[in-house]
Amino acid sequence: MKPFLCVYGHTNMDHLLELKRLPELNTSANVLSKRSFFGGTGANVATMSSALGVPTALVSYVGSDLPPAFRQLMESKGVILDELMEVEGRETPTVWIATDEEEDQVAYVFQGAMADMSSYPLQVNGAREALAVHLMTGSPDYYLKLLSQPYMLRKRRALDPAQEIHHVWDAERFRKALGYTDMLFCNRNELATALRYSGKEGPEELLSSFREMQVIVNTLGGQGARIYTKNEVLDVPAAKVDVVDPTGAGDAFRAGFWAGLYRGMGWMDCGLLGCAAASFVVASPGSLTSIPDWDMVESRAKEIM
Repeated sequence: MKPFLCVYGHTNMDHLLELKRLPELNTSANVLSKRSFFGGTGANVATMSSALGVPTALVSYVGSDLPPAFRQLMESKGVILDELMEVEGRETPTVWIATDEEEDQVAYVFQGAMADMSSYPLQVNGAREALAVHLMTGSPDYYLKLLSQPYMLRKRRALDPAQEIHHVWDAERFRKALGYTDMLFCNRNELATALRYSGKEGPEELLSSFREMQVIVNTLGGQGARIYTKNEVLDVPAAKVDVVDPTGAGDAFRAGFWAGLYRGMGWMDCGLLGCAAASFVVASPGSLTSIPDWDMVESRAKEIM
């Protein structure tokens, strides 16, 4: 089966720490609980998208220590793993995520096999076959090489560097990548950095400055999302659920959004599906603990409005 979507990004082991309050510099704080889960931006979006019926391939780099159960989980949801690359002598990326009672987070990232991504040969089989490519955390230089390939012009191209926009990307490479892409995904803080890098006052100005750009999808946590197009701004409400753990909510949103695009839906419906998918993930700890199917997400999306 050929993929509709090819996702590039991390496949991680996530260690979640719960605290009452994140500590100030040079201080400490008690950890109330600690749990370990499968995660990573690429693995999260690819697994959730596949579970929602979107044929999805994953390009990611891991070590030989990747738990077999993690691979089996992704395979059970239908993820195409032909380009899940095991790098000799490297460990699987690992993230320690500390979350406090206000749902603020701090993450400590061990890049492992993803650290030297810029030096690896491009993995392009999934990208060649797919109709859409979603670029998440990973090497800007690797992604710029991929985006410059002629066959990429025939695809929908989404840029979504997540938290790495702040410390892995820089203004020059970010502006260059925007020139190749037609979608940008970001949260509040990431949008602020995107605007600073591009020298623009707001999302509308950013959209108008890049000819290929069609949409900016700005996730807003418990407030839902705001979708900017060249013609309109759409406010998407969030589903009302009790939040247990916000980790992976943004990735689930993206999976729901792609599930809508795969089915030919408009921006607003895609946003509602994204918020619906995210609502299942935040209701349990870990990014891939509670994976809904299409019927569940579609039903909840209808309830939101």
